[in-house]
Parts: sequence; structure tokens; C-alpha cells
Amino acid sequence: MPDDSRHRLAPDPRPGHSTESDAAPIRLRPLAAVEEYLACVALQIETWGEQSADIVPASVMQVASRIGGLAVGAFAEDGSLMGFVFGLTGLRDGELAHWSHMLAVQRDARGSGIGRRLKEYQRAELARRGIGQLYWTFDPLQARNAHLNLNRLGVRVLEYVVNMYGSSASPLHHGLATDRLIVWCSTAAPPVEPTSSSMPAGPLPILTPFPRPGDVLHGETATAAAVLIEVPGDLEEVASRSPAAAAEWRAATRKHFQWALRHGFAVTGLRRDPVATRAFYVVAREST
Repeated sequence: MPDDSRHRLAPDPRPGHSTESDAAPIRLRPLAAVEEYLACVALQIETWGEQSADIVPASVMQVASRIGGLAVGAFAEDGSLMGFVFGLTGLRDGELAHWSHMLAVQRDARGSGIGRRLKEYQRAELARRGIGQLYWTFDPLQARNAHLNLNRLGVRVLEYVVNMYGSSASPLHHGLATDRLIVWCSTAAPPVEPTSSSMPAGPLPILTPFPRPGDVLHGETATAAAVLIEVPGDLEEVASRSPAAAAEWRAATRKHFQWALRHGFAVTGLRRDPVATRAFYVVAREST
């Protein structure tokens, strides 16, 4: 199941600190009571649907939290759960690492910055515990998630995994194969957001299943310094209008990412064109 991060807020790594307005204070803290874990289950169902086979039970979240896992809630002033992030701690390549498995925010609170605050709290708490490596996944077709993860949280893409979680009945996944990008960041320091100067300037060749007039198309030659990989600006809108088009986006994006990573390109950010409602991953040769 994806770590469904899709919200933005200026970084604030101090646990428990609220940057919300006084009218709607939100407090972040680890989950404590059984009722809070049950509220997380209810929010999972709201987010991924009752038919999802990947709902994490309250008992598993509680047990994981007792042996190094981390479950953090974002609570409104009246104590209601507005969002949560949950992950597991273990070993990866012989080092302590944390895998952020799941993040969800109440529907009415999406876009308010709670998701980003939860990720910043998570990073800071893991650093306090001496856990230096933080990993999670997201769907490469979700441009909003990519913007937060790459442009705001400054993660590094490590791998493209085909159908990582198998088939899913969740309406959030639109019947598509659950391809995912595995991303990483260090908890030792706040991730560095890419700046406009770090993005290649000027028009770049595009890898896309649906070219438009004026596009400079890329022929998948490894000599280019940088390339754009197009994804839908709004996957939900595309999938509701044409499931076949959504499937074509999945197949093309899979092919393009596999080609780019195989030829030594690194994902450096997400570029969005709000006028044309287009979104592009910027991938550049690591030597540049």
C-alpha cells in the first residue's frame, strides 16, 4: 500500500509544534490509546475503501509501536484524528532503517499541510531515536504525491518496482498494477528541496504516451543530459474518464522509468505546467 503523502507545508521538524492558524490548531504526537488506533483503521477504510485487503489492524499498529515502529497522529483541538503516519523499523543492508508504510489525512483536511507535517515529525522522531535511514513508496502516476516527495521533502528515488503490492480492489488504485517508486531520505538533516537552478533549463525532450503539438520527443537514447517523463496531471480524472488511458499511462511510465534508471539517470524533481495541466518528472544523468 502506498505511503499516500500529498500535502505541503513549510518544514518544521520540531515534534508537536503547530504551524496551523490559531483558529484550527493541530497537534502531532504518537498514538497512545486504543481508540486512537481504531480511529486510524477507520481513516484507512475511508481512504482506501472497505474492500482493500491491506488495512492494518489496530492490534498490529499497537504491537509494532512497542518494538520500534512509529504511529503518529495529527489531532484537532477536540481530539479527533485528522491524519496519521505509520511505519516499521528494521534492518536494511545491515543498518537500522524505518519503512514508512502508510499515511492518510481526513478528506476535509487534505491540502492543509497535515501530510507534510506528519512526514517532518516522523523524520525528526526517527533521528532522535538514532535511526538514520527512512524509506517509503508512492505511485509514480500520482503527480501530487511526486511534487510533495521530490520538490518539498527532497527524497531520492532508488528503484522502480513493477506491481509491488499485487492486484488491489481499492478504488484509490483504479484497477491498475501497483507499480511504485521506492524513495529514501536521511533523517540526519532536513531534506534539501530542489531549487529552480538545480532543474535543467529550457525545453527538454519528452517521453510520453500522448505527445502534443510542439513536444520535442525523445527516442530513448542514453546520450541526452536530461529528459522529461510525463505522467497525468490528475490520475483520478484520467481514470474516471478512460480506464484504458490510465492503463496506457501505467505501461508507458513503467517503460520510461525502467529505461531511465537502467541508463544511469536520476530523478531530480517534478515539473508542472498548470496552464497545459501537464506534469513531468525531470530525470538527469547522474554525472551532470
